[in-house]
Amino acid sequence: MNNKRNIKSRKIYLFVILCVLPFSYVFSQSEKFYSKEEIIQDIDFLVQDIETIHPNLYHSISKEDFYKNINIIKNKIPDSVSIIDAWRIFNPILPLIKEGHTYIRPSGRSIKDFLRFPFSIKIDNKAKEFIISDSPVDTLKKYTGERIVTINGISTDSIITIFHNSTSADNDALFIFMNEKYIDYALYSIFGSPEYFDVTLLIADKKINLRCKSIKHIPDEVVPDFTFDMINKNIGLIDINRLNSLKEFKKFCKKTFKYLNKNSIENLIIDFRGNGGGDSKMGDELIKYLADVPFTQYQKAIIKVSSASKQQFNYHQKEDTLIEIELAKDKLIEPYPEKMRYSGNVFVLIDGGTFSSAGSTVWCIKHYNIATIIGTETGGTGVHYGYPIKRKLPNSGLTYYISHIKWYQIGADDKSIHGLIPDYEIDESVEDIKNNMDSALNFTIKLIEQNK
Repeated sequence: MNNKRNIKSRKIYLFVILCVLPFSYVFSQSEKFYSKEEIIQDIDFLVQDIETIHPNLYHSISKEDFYKNINIIKNKIPDSVSIIDAWRIFNPILPLIKEGHTYIRPSGRSIKDFLRFPFSIKIDNKAKEFIISDSPVDTLKKYTGERIVTINGISTDSIITIFHNSTSADNDALFIFMNEKYIDYALYSIFGSPEYFDVTLLIADKKINLRCKSIKHIPDEVVPDFTFDMINKNIGLIDINRLNSLKEFKKFCKKTFKYLNKNSIENLIIDFRGNGGGDSKMGDELIKYLADVPFTQYQKAIIKVSSASKQQFNYHQKEDTLIEIELAKDKLIEPYPEKMRYSGNVFVLIDGGTFSSAGSTVWCIKHYNIATIIGTETGGTGVHYGYPIKRKLPNSGLTYYISHIKWYQIGADDKSIHGLIPDYEIDESVEDIKNNMDSALNFTIKLIEQNK
């Protein structure tokens, strides 16, 4: 029954996408077009490449259903498509595998700049609706907290189905985060770049139609990789947005933990929300200041050795094979000496955007009982696939990534296909959204104050 439902949902996805394909040349601004035969060749190349490189392609879908979906996609390809159309056609293939490190994306040159949806949103996955969380347009800010039920005549229920079929994600937590954060790109893949969006809002149980002018791209605010601040005299806050620059992070940690210890700061909040990962050695560096026993982030790894992985990582095996490596026995990391370590109360904030090496770091912190975990389930799961290899399709030139290692977090087994579950599950309410309140951070501060 579930397999039939999945195939039906993909037919819905393809129907909507094919409805907009004839108009997409307006948005792609691409001179190059590809024949149906060229796109089919690229699909065959992609499928063979995944089967060769991925350690377990059919962990979430049977081979039979995978190929059924591939055939549905092939049979719906128009005779001529632009590069953006090709991206839309390929979009539902890699999400079949259901993991965030295996994905496809168009180049910035292909998309160029485009007019965007004038709202940021939260996804209510149960009601299948969008909740407006903000807008850069002053006249539209008054709709913050209201629900969107249709966009350009398509129900948000159908749009969320499309998102599910075009988003590479290990779980719903990562799926929701990715489509909330990149809502302008997610909607672009469906509607292109219209001058206006026709939106139906549900306000006080009444449907209200609203025509909104699209907006130009607003440059993202430059956010540092990591920062430290004091919330009050007794609470420190480390905000880690990306695990980049190990050398600078070592300096940052040394300075920060020296300050915390010197000033006897009793409580530390570490914010990993929205951290998509990077260098796992930075997670080790942080934990060395927090742990009081030798530790490791990973239980074991299963590596798929193939011609592609051998070329990039210099594996020495002559034939394609799987290698299993135990990591929790002989590869433990020693924490720093006691005088350098932090011994106060530690609280870690997580959400669906806590992924990859960030997800591994917080999973390790939880396993060794280092901190109280607050927020929502992470997008990084206990057992996951990663260390992707970058590849390119021969005809369209689209870039894609394929995982070649199966990772087991410390203490995880094959049933650990969920993200890290917090000790206190705190998500934003509609009222919090309207008032621009940080629910998880505020809860943590109150929890600290109550335990004084």
